[in-house]
Amino acid sequence: MKANPGHLPEEAIGKRVNVRLRSERAGDPTHNWPADGRFGCRWSLTGHPADITNYEVAS
Repeated sequence: MKANPGHLPEEAIGKRVNVRLRSERAGDPTHNWPADGRFGCRWSLTGHPADITNYEVAS
């Protein structure tokens, strides 16, 4: 998984991503969410427990 750059990664535009949140521990299952659009992810890094720390584009 790649580190969240703090903005929508170019390779994720229009796709779904598997993400890990700051509040989760290693080994917890990832979440599969749309990267952008109406119900897309919030990519900004605010220090909140719901910040995305890592992501990968879903296949």
